Amino acid sequence: MHCSVCGSAERNLLVNDTWALTQTACTHAACVPCLQQYIDDHLPRCREEQQLRVPCHAPGCRKALPQHLVLSASKAARELAAAIDEQRACLEPRICSFCLEQHPLLVNSSCGHEACEACWSQWADRQVQAAEADQHPRLCICCYPGCPSRVTTRLWREELACIPAAQRCAEMADLVDKEVVRVAHLAAPKPVGPTEPSPACPVCREHRMLIRDPGSMCDDHAACELCWARWAEGHLERCVEESAMVVRSLWPECGRRISDVLWQHLCSVSCELAELERRFVFRRHLQRNPLFPAAMQVNCPRRECVGLGYLGYDTVMCFICEHQWTPDGAVGESPPEVDVQEVMGVRVKRCPKCSEYIEKNGGCDHMTCCCTHEFYWTTLKPFRGGA
Repeated sequence: MHCSVCGSAERNLLVNDTWALTQTACTHAACVPCLQQYIDDHLPRCREEQQLRVPCHAPGCRKALPQHLVLSASKAARELAAAIDEQRACLEPRICSFCLEQHPLLVNSSCGHEACEACWSQWADRQVQAAEADQHPRLCICCYPGCPSRVTTRLWREELACIPAAQRCAEMADLVDKEVVRVAHLAAPKPVGPTEPSPACPVCREHRMLIRDPGSMCDDHAACELCWARWAEGHLERCVEESAMVVRSLWPECGRRISDVLWQHLCSVSCELAELERRFVFRRHLQRNPLFPAAMQVNCPRRECVGLGYLGYDTVMCFICEHQWTPDGAVGESPPEVDVQEVMGVRVKRCPKCSEYIEKNGGCDHMTCCCTHEFYWTTLKPFRGGA
C-alpha cells in the first residue's frame, strides 16, 4: 500500500477505513506528515463554511476523511472544531437582555456583551443617525449601557452583513482607524476615537480626535484639528505682516508659538494655510540664494505679499507677486512704463535696438531681445553691463 499524497510505501500509513467509527470510508491511506499537511491546507475552507469536513486525499475519491482521523491527526483541526462548536452554542436561542425575547445572540468579542440581531440592528441605526447629525464618522461603541468598548468590525461586516446600517458602521470604523493612523504623531496621550465616552474638544465641544502640539510641555492642551486650523487661520494677517509663521498656542499660558510639526499638519487641513506655506517655502528658497546675501534682500512693500526682491538694479521686482518698485523712491509705486503699444489686444514694446515687438508675460525688469540687446523693460534704457 502506498501513500495517496507522496506515493511512498511506508509501513506507518493511516488507512481511512480503519478510523471510521459510524461512517463508511474508503480504503485509501496516507503517511502521517502528508496527512497532517493535507488536513491543515483544507482548514481555511472549513472555517469559512463553519463545518469540519475534509475530502479524501486520493484523486477522484468522493468520500470524506473520517472525523476521528481528522481530529487525531491535526491539532489545528481540533482547535477549529472547538471554535465551531462554541460559535454554534452562541447561536442557540436564548433570552436577549434588551428585548427580553428568545433569539440567537450575537457576541461583541471586544467586551463579551451580546444581543440579538434585531437589537444590534436598532443600535446600528442609532449610531448612524448620530454620526449624520454630527457630520463626522463615529467609532461605534457597545450597546450595553456604560460599556466603552468598540463594536468589532467583524460583527458589523460579517454577522450583520444584511443590515445596511451595520455596514455603514463598519465603514465608519475603517475611516476612524485611518484617522487614528493619520494623526498618530500628534495624538493626545489618550487617542480615543470620536465616540460618546471620548473626551470632547475643549473649543467646539465635539467628540473628535484630539491632537496636541508636540512642542508643548502640556499634555492636556489638546483640541481637534479643525479648531487648531481655524485658530491658525485667524493669525494669517499677522503671519503675512511678519513674513513668518507666528501662530501662538491656543492656550495663552503656554506663551509660545506652535511647533513646525503642528503647522505642517494644519497646512494639510486648511487650503489657506497651505497656500501661505507654499509662499513661505518660495521665500526661504530666495533667502538662500548665495549670490544675494541678506544685505542685498528687501521685502516686498505690498502688505498682502510675503515675497522679496534683490537690490543692485534701478528697479527691484518681487519674485512672488512680480510687483516692481524703486528701492529709494516712493515705496510701493512702480516706475512708469514708456512706449507701451497694444497689438491685437496684447501689450507690447519695441526693442530699442532692432524695433522687434516684444511681449512681457512675467519675470523681472531685465529683458534680452533675440538680437541680444539687453535693456530695462519699464524705461527701455540699456541694461547696465549689457551690449
